[in-house]
Amino acid sequence: MKYYYVYIIEAVRTSRNNLGKIIYYTGFTDNPNRRFREHKAGIKSKFMSNSKIIPRRIVYLEQISDYFNALKREKQIKQMPLKKKKELIKKYAH
Repeated sequence: MKYYYVYIIEAVRTSRNNLGKIIYYTGFTDNPNRRFREHKAGIKSKFMSNSKIIPRRIVYLEQISDYFNALKREKQIKQMPLKKKKELIKKYAH
């Protein structure tokens, strides 16, 4: 069975106006380790490369067995306020 993963990456902005600001990037993939490496290298990620953002680590990872449910979950998380995302991350860390 193929699995998909919804993830949140903690990243830091490097632009002059937002230097050091922490952001949380949400996405989904079938291979979280490969996708994180791509983000770090600026490959296949317009947001990371265009926004001068350096990914630090994956802080949330949710395994889902269906492509469309993973896509739906990614959209749900992206629409969450920052406070809810931080709660989700905190819950995942414990």
